[in-house]
Amino acid sequence: MKTSKRGAALRKLLELCDDLHQLRCKIADPELRRDARAKLRTQSKRKSQRLERDLSGYRYRGPIGRLMREFKLSVEHFQVLAVLLQRHLRSEDPACEGRLILASVYESSFEVLAGAVLLNESSPLRLSGLVILEDDEERSDDPLEARYHLSDEALDAFREEAVGNVPEDLRRTAGGYANSREFLVDLRILHNLYRLRSERVFNQDRWDRVHSTPRDPGTGLGKRIESFWRRIRSKLDNSPSAAEFPVVRFMGEYDLSEEETIIVIHLLFKELYEGIAYADAAELIKLVSASEPEMIRNRRLMLKAATLPSREIIQLEPMIENRELTSEVHLTDWAVNYMFGSTAPESRIHPDERLDWHLYLKNLTDTGTFFRDLEAH
Repeated sequence: MKTSKRGAALRKLLELCDDLHQLRCKIADPELRRDARAKLRTQSKRKSQRLERDLSGYRYRGPIGRLMREFKLSVEHFQVLAVLLQRHLRSEDPACEGRLILASVYESSFEVLAGAVLLNESSPLRLSGLVILEDDEERSDDPLEARYHLSDEALDAFREEAVGNVPEDLRRTAGGYANSREFLVDLRILHNLYRLRSERVFNQDRWDRVHSTPRDPGTGLGKRIESFWRRIRSKLDNSPSAAEFPVVRFMGEYDLSEEETIIVIHLLFKELYEGIAYADAAELIKLVSASEPEMIRNRRLMLKAATLPSREIIQLEPMIENRELTSEVHLTDWAVNYMFGSTAPESRIHPDERLDWHLYLKNLTDTGTFFRDLEAH
């Protein structure tokens, strides 16, 4: 299989990590002679220095690079990722005990003990969402006993890096939007990041377990979502005609939040791409939530007094009376037309105007009078 230059460089980094792992396994052999152990330690030191040099010179373009820069991941952090990647690729069980992971990174027992901070809940690897604590009923609170595995985001990032692909949401594009269609394309990409995060966080097999993971599995995607929102705002600021884009006017006129915007965009594209106008209220709430507590808070988005229902942007059709979360939700016709630039939102007729119109028709004597009045207005 053809490998990109960047993929070849990444392969060398991972091979260095594998070599270090093998050397440290040999060094740990109690029957190894002292002189042989000394030679192996010298080799290990040289390879460690080479790994640090090559890693500092490697230029990432994908999500792994962004996370390494943002969370300032060290050589030791990268080695942990390499050990877990190897485990995922070569074993049916992708999870590995903390002590085995750290033994591949450090030589002495003291270093392993001190290095346990690499796997703590507050460590960069865990905060970034790259490494996940195994969600097990019998898991240990001791980081050396607990089992860890790479997150789906980390695996996807390594795959993208290996083949030289740069995800759409991480590609650098200068300037602003040439037209409203380009803006809608970016909203589609952003929406798909939300959808992917929702699938990771609210996995069907996770919600009914006794224990939940300390860190949500969608952390890495959450960072990409935040970054992509910043990118969209920056491009809008550099777009002279942005104020004329129908979706921009719609968001501004109704003061929509990020979550409300994504709900609207989801319904818009669902109808456009799938020909299905309806979505479940509960699914929409999960779509814009990064965690279970946030999902509970976001229930407010579907209440009748919330912006989208109260401004008649969406309509809720509850399956069980007065229970919003049982609703099927769809955009109103005027909202769809507004965002595609077809028409402005329908203006409502005031009750007094209806009464005046009724009285006018009641007193109208002939069509000639009607047409004269129409031309006058």
